[in-house]
Amino acid sequence: MKFTKMALAFLLALATAQAESTKLDISAPAPEVLSTYYAAKAQDAKQVQSKLKASGFTILAVTIPVKGSTVITVTNEELKATNTWLATLNVLVNEKEVRIQNPSYFGAAYLQDKYTYGQFSATLKAFQKALGDLYTVEDEFKLEKLPHYQFMMGMAHVEDTIEVGEGEDLETKLKENKYVAYSLKLPDGSTLVGHNLRSRTNKFLLKIDSAHNALILPYRSMIKEGKAVMLDPKYYLAVSLPLLSMTEFMRIASAPGNIEKDIKRTYK
Repeated sequence: MKFTKMALAFLLALATAQAESTKLDISAPAPEVLSTYYAAKAQDAKQVQSKLKASGFTILAVTIPVKGSTVITVTNEELKATNTWLATLNVLVNEKEVRIQNPSYFGAAYLQDKYTYGQFSATLKAFQKALGDLYTVEDEFKLEKLPHYQFMMGMAHVEDTIEVGEGEDLETKLKENKYVAYSLKLPDGSTLVGHNLRSRTNKFLLKIDSAHNALILPYRSMIKEGKAVMLDPKYYLAVSLPLLSMTEFMRIASAPGNIEKDIKRTYK
């Protein structure tokens, strides 16, 4: 009897979780709330890489920010053409699912008034082709508020970047640098850089039980006109983890400073 009750409870929880998820329909009108990520069924990491390549993506890096979480960083022509933080997206592979950063969500956040819902449909179709059906996850935020997102009054916005390097030799410092996961030259001449943070820094994800969202890493900087800047972690972590509570934010209070220090090491 005890086993039966446990089994029923599990099935009920599973059914509830499935009911709360919505299958992505690219042709549907803009929703009021956007899912931060989309999830597909669990798949082998190497097979995922192969499928992504076959769907037109270029793989820039494969990293493991925390144990059990493989992150594949990809780009394509549509993403690169933005010349922004949206030039790359991350795909997480773990034993439970494959999870991707939603270009619609981050497009609304990064491009602001230059964003139109549906403009990254080609990229989403390519993800569907590679990974199969995609479903919304619990992380979400209102579409109309994303362009002006901040965690709370007085906190950072998307335009509040932090300078992490300066000089004409910034790109030469990327070569054979253990802190660099990848670099990507963009059409406008700027360079987007993905950074390998120290393992102790990455542990902030575990402090808030967010290994399933390890695809917020590698953290990035942008080199342009002799300066390297990064998004303020107090913005990027919050917009990437919209369910983050104030208590959890305080639990990882040291993370923004540690991330900044790690990225500055690249440009020393």
